[in-house]
Amino acid sequence: MVRLIYNARIYRGRGLFCEALRIEDGKIRAAGGSAEILADAPAGAERIDAEGALALPGFHDSHLHLQMLGLRAGMIDCGGADSPDEVIRRGRELIGRLKPEPGTYVLGAGLNPDLFTNEKRDLTREDLDRISASHPLIITRHCGHIIYCNSLTLRMAGLGEAAPEVEGGVIEKDGKGRPTGVLRENAGALARGPIPPLTGRELRANLRLAMEKALSLGITALGSNDPQTPAEFDRIVKAYQEIYREGGEGGPRVTLQCGISGKEGNLEALWERDALTGRVLREIPGRGIFLKVGPLKLFLDGTLGGQTAWMKAPYRDKPETRGFPVLEEAFFRALIRRAASRGMQVITHTIGNAAMEAAISALEQVSSPGHNPLRHGIVHCQITERAQLERMARNRILALVQPVFLADDMYVLENRVGPELAASSYAWGTMERLGVPVSYGTDAPVSDLNPLLGLSWAVTRQDPGRGFLPREGFYPAERVDLAAAIDAYTAGSAWANFNESLQGRVEPGYWADLAFIDRDIFSLPAEEIHRARVIRTMIAGETVWEGPPGRFSPPIVHSSQGEVVDFLAATNRL
Repeated sequence: MVRLIYNARIYRGRGLFCEALRIEDGKIRAAGGSAEILADAPAGAERIDAEGALALPGFHDSHLHLQMLGLRAGMIDCGGADSPDEVIRRGRELIGRLKPEPGTYVLGAGLNPDLFTNEKRDLTREDLDRISASHPLIITRHCGHIIYCNSLTLRMAGLGEAAPEVEGGVIEKDGKGRPTGVLRENAGALARGPIPPLTGRELRANLRLAMEKALSLGITALGSNDPQTPAEFDRIVKAYQEIYREGGEGGPRVTLQCGISGKEGNLEALWERDALTGRVLREIPGRGIFLKVGPLKLFLDGTLGGQTAWMKAPYRDKPETRGFPVLEEAFFRALIRRAASRGMQVITHTIGNAAMEAAISALEQVSSPGHNPLRHGIVHCQITERAQLERMARNRILALVQPVFLADDMYVLENRVGPELAASSYAWGTMERLGVPVSYGTDAPVSDLNPLLGLSWAVTRQDPGRGFLPREGFYPAERVDLAAAIDAYTAGSAWANFNESLQGRVEPGYWADLAFIDRDIFSLPAEEIHRARVIRTMIAGETVWEGPPGRFSPPIVHSSQGEVVDFLAATNRL
């Protein structure tokens, strides 16, 4: 089948556009003007009039949590809550609507106490007891590194006054030695332990929901940190394979980022499963690879918002702490050496500047200057010093960053670390100028999955929800232009996943993975970028998602019978 896309504005790279594409067997075969491509069309070619829409390479989110994104649909949505009372109201409403049996775990997510308007504080067991005393409740802070529990949850987990200290974590206690319900970092596993695992059906449903959401936002590929243990790896892979067997071949291309706990044997247990970077788990003839093993994913520290990110100096607004590592540094370095010796790429969650120092030093031991063939990288790279970024550039260490993180962190950064360090942090412009390899993503559901919102933050460093303040942008020297942001969200992420020869660009020989946008964001004022919408998503030249009908002409197949193919039948196939 030959498909022709014409009457479009198709982005091919900085300053380069074309009008039309010829697609055969899922790949781009030619790019040029509409008249040129149409004139060379074979009989029976399907023609799609893009009606002037902008076409970009499909977005590639370099780091998120797909299963958790789907799971959020059945949780208490705490996003944007401005008070403990608002969280309590939402929790009661969800329990009243879903009516779970007493004793059933009820989960919540997206909470950001920094948005509380009166008292900016963590929730306590007493707060959550007001939601329910008969359901064990766990609400996760939006960063994912702190959880809040009610009294029943603590009792079911056996966490009382005698609760032990946790390596790489904190069970917060009040002045009487009683747990407050706040569990930081590794301590959260103690409360989550009694939660029954999802059934295979529930797991597939979560993944499907998240995959559909990704497609609706023009995301055609992603790196998903779903498995955290070897056993979870088995269940996750099985769930994806069953989705494909059930007809889910229109979903985004997934690279699995494989997490492990700190237990010594977990790395070897992954290798016993042949879970090594690059192993193909699902390939579809004529459409390419849809599931493969990617990097080992490690956690080195916590989060800025939760004040658990590992800093060199105490927090300005909480001088009794400078955060902490969640992996002992010698063990962390040994894990990286062992993984690299087997040819496995490693990416590590790293936020504080002390953690950055440790992560860069550990990655330097397995990469020589200017040579990083396994493309080891650092996820987040938030609180940084220029010298650290220079070392990343020299060693070609990948930065997997999330511009949309500024939506929350912009309002606490200077209070947390001071203006001098704030000025060299979230330093996307410096990364670009130094030549650090950069890929963009969202860490969803930690932040909004929408790539167009991420582009807006990268280009403006202004909050679209608060009148685009500050006026010049937050530390404006770290803004990037739109072409750089799009390239980081497409070609940069494809490079991070060793997919740069087939994905991330609109070039002959590449898969026809495309996102069509309802307006030309290159011609819009920067503050309008986030208002644009994806109206069609293609993978391997096939439409896998379409917005409201009428924006495009339905594709027409010209054949000897004059057959017309129903465009809508090809959409929403997950």
